[in-house]
Amino acid sequence: MRVSVVSLAAFAVTALAACVHINDVQVASIQPRYVRPTPASRSGVPVAVIYDPQELPDTVTLSGPEGLPHAKLLGARALVTEHLRRALEALFERVSVVSAASQPTDDGLLCTVHFVDAGLAMAPGGNTLVGTLEWSVALRRAGQSRVLYSWGERTVGTREGAGSFGQFDPAPVVQGAIEASLRAMLKDMDAKGVVAFTASDAPAAEAPAPAAAQPK
Repeated sequence: MRVSVVSLAAFAVTALAACVHINDVQVASIQPRYVRPTPASRSGVPVAVIYDPQELPDTVTLSGPEGLPHAKLLGARALVTEHLRRALEALFERVSVVSAASQPTDDGLLCTVHFVDAGLAMAPGGNTLVGTLEWSVALRRAGQSRVLYSWGERTVGTREGAGSFGQFDPAPVVQGAIEASLRAMLKDMDAKGVVAFTASDAPAAEAPAPAAAQPK
């Protein structure tokens, strides 16, 4: 009798929940390592990063498969104040994090961040865990409503981890999710010429208007 992959994955989660304690993760202590684009020159336009503290509290419970013990991201706002800020510095010379109340109104770019979820998921093999991160960013000129660039996705990290001796440290797989997410965002920004279009105030990768149909 064959056992389905889904059944094996469910059994793995149940076994993990029964015998493994999952540690909390200090986000500020994570040091992501990923390939950053290297433009000929970074944009001199200042960028102010803004996020909603209610949307991204400083303690976030990691989502995960049903039955998995709950763990928390401690200092979760470091996702924005540290990791996202440093990622954007690959393309922009001046990046700061400001509150919505003190955001600039007449200079530079505003980078609005929307946090959705961070969690753990079963790896494709069904025996280990990987990290996940879902959020989005949007760039617009200060004082304007038109969005110049937006990106967002649910990223699954490539670092896998498994519990041992009754403990599981999710920090490596959370790091993997942060690395994969920031790498994907920067790759998209670089491909769409963010450095060039923010200087010229043209929307990123704006499709040319279709040619008028010629009469037959």
